Amino acid sequence: MRRSVLILILAFNVVGLASCSTGTSAPKPGPPPFVARSTTLAVTNGIKVLTNVAMPSGFAPIPTRPPIWMQNGEEIGVVGTQAGHTIMYGLGGAAWRTGRILAAETGPGAAEEGTLADVAVSPNGLTLATAMVAAAGDRADVIVRDLIATGPGNVISSFNGRYDSVSISWLNDTTIALALRAHPEPPEESAVNQEPKPDPDAPDVQPPPTLSDGLQLIVVTGAGSVAPLKLSCPMSKLSWSTHGVYAVGQGDAGAPPVIIDRRAATCTRFHVRDPIQVLDWDKDDEGSFLYVGPDPTRRTIGVFKYNIATGAEHLMGASTGAASFSSGSDTVTLGDRDLTFTRAIERPEMPVVAQVAIAQADLTQIDVKSLGFDSWPEMLAQSTMAYSKGANEAAMQIFSPSKPVPWRKIVTYSLHYDSAFLLAEGPAQGIVTMSWSLRGRWLAFLDGDATVGTVMTVLAPPR
Repeated sequence: MRRSVLILILAFNVVGLASCSTGTSAPKPGPPPFVARSTTLAVTNGIKVLTNVAMPSGFAPIPTRPPIWMQNGEEIGVVGTQAGHTIMYGLGGAAWRTGRILAAETGPGAAEEGTLADVAVSPNGLTLATAMVAAAGDRADVIVRDLIATGPGNVISSFNGRYDSVSISWLNDTTIALALRAHPEPPEESAVNQEPKPDPDAPDVQPPPTLSDGLQLIVVTGAGSVAPLKLSCPMSKLSWSTHGVYAVGQGDAGAPPVIIDRRAATCTRFHVRDPIQVLDWDKDDEGSFLYVGPDPTRRTIGVFKYNIATGAEHLMGASTGAASFSSGSDTVTLGDRDLTFTRAIERPEMPVVAQVAIAQADLTQIDVKSLGFDSWPEMLAQSTMAYSKGANEAAMQIFSPSKPVPWRKIVTYSLHYDSAFLLAEGPAQGIVTMSWSLRGRWLAFLDGDATVGTVMTVLAPPR
């Protein structure tokens, strides 16, 4: 059963009200208690802004790298590009205004020079792991840094080889999962054209280094250890389930999506051949996840719910990229309930109502909430969502038609209070990424690009 409930977006604009008619004019309203602006977004009057922090000149956010809350919220990690290199800053201290370099590809903040392939923070928020490809491109190093200490960190493991994909994750506070996909070796030349190989038993000849490939499990405590998990599938960037039982290789230009079962040490091809993006895992059902993938014609995208144990799959929303699990395996999805793949493809600029759908785990009941403004299918496909399970609240980046460029809206929807608020809006220029603090009290977002500058804003959404 579906029911549509209209939710008004509150603007919190200060207005002067007179309780009765008098001969004197009403006093002019005073300024709102908090007014702020990021690079491209105007924060709604009345929203409490905890900080605005300008990033160094030339810094640009990376769309897939939202702010990372660390050390129980005392520091926020920000990953982006600057001067042609990937860099990670840590912002801490009063109002998160004290910055330091946590990972870099070059300069004094780098543990070693190379290419920053991936970063990940431990579940307790106290340790940073970095995957760095050495400057020569023939080795991948894992660098671990204690966030409450100084210094760039130390290399704890090295893996010889040239790699087309390197990604890093934490399975728990002591175990790192490193996914490597080795670059294919060129075929050997015929024996006629080969030079004589050196005798490996000769005293002055060093044996060639052992090349690594596949999934490596690295224990960082005590003496440390590395245990390769032999899998038949080529690795791509992994997304792990809540307890690290399953992982999804999301695929890229050189490898298809795969599903890994760590307990059984198996790896199988996913039924979708094109790359996908995993949005969230169900905390109550270890093998259930939400992902963004192509429609059957590969002309648009949709959000799907998939269960590894049963193979059951359900379409949650067409032409959208925003969804999350809420509580008790329920889901929240941004989209339009009447939008289909066919309509999205044939009429990409057709007005559709921006809606939030809350679906029960068994999909027997779906409640649809209207956000009160229109979008287009091609714009809904660019939407994003950050969900706080602690506050049971979704923060959504939504676009609506406007000239000369689309209009970006940052909207929150609280499942607990059944209410929505417009937090900020502005022209869709640059990049916006966002994330919630650990318990959902605050929302941080990065806004900008290398040309206009980038600002990190932390605010307290109204409730």
